[in-house]
Amino acid sequence: MFGLFGFGKKEKTIASPVSGRVFDITEVDDAVFSQKMMGDGFAVEPAEGADTITAPCDGTIKLLADTLHAVAIESDGLEVLIHVGIDTVELGGQGFTALIEQGAKVSRGDALIRFDAAAIKQAGKPLTTVVALTNGAEKAKRIDKHLDETERVLTVKL
Repeated sequence: MFGLFGFGKKEKTIASPVSGRVFDITEVDDAVFSQKMMGDGFAVEPAEGADTITAPCDGTIKLLADTLHAVAIESDGLEVLIHVGIDTVELGGQGFTALIEQGAKVSRGDALIRFDAAAIKQAGKPLTTVVALTNGAEKAKRIDKHLDETERVLTVKL
């Protein structure tokens, strides 16, 4: 009954995990992401001097890749994957430093991963960072993108 009056409806805001140019996931130069095989979301081309990935929302670290290039946060049932760079799994963790551990509780803005932009670029890997809602199709009632805003990038109705 409360749902009829707007009570109990949840929204989740997903912010950019790094400063830079934000764009739609369909523009990422990687078919797995651009065709939304991992889920809908957005991408960020990190700004010059940016070297830290931060939590885009509150939640729990559900996955920290052994190669430190990706981290997943569970937040109110929504799974948020942050993938730093394209094909960076091939670096085997070189150029990445974990600042958190799997299972940690995080708040929006907490530092998660530090990356060495120069080393990653020198290895020939783009720094394009993808944020994908891996279970968004099942969990989200609606995803609103505000890609020109820096503070609020996605709003997900749960």
